[in-house]
Amino acid sequence: MPFLLVIMERQVAAMYEEFFELMHTPFTRDIPADRLYGSRQIEDALGRLTYVADRQLFAVVIADPGCGKSTLIRMFESRLPKDKYMLLYLSDSKLTPRWLYAGLFD
Repeated sequence: MPFLLVIMERQVAAMYEEFFELMHTPFTRDIPADRLYGSRQIEDALGRLTYVADRQLFAVVIADPGCGKSTLIRMFESRLPKDKYMLLYLSDSKLTPRWLYAGLFD
């Protein structure tokens, strides 16, 4: 991203933050997982992922673009004990078996 564009984006964000009296810029990917909104549906999905993890199964999360799949995975990862689990997150809409195995064994 060109340097000038980054400066302009920061200025626009600062303008909105000041006008709406925001504490931080909303809708960024660096929001801590414990501060993300947890709806009933998100909690249900997290429960299902926990069930899968506890039984050492595989899970696939699919949904339309913009539904919160990546956010769900971030929330789930933040709740997993790091000493007990290893999360493999493959995000590719055209994933083939060959690339799946390559990701698993990397």
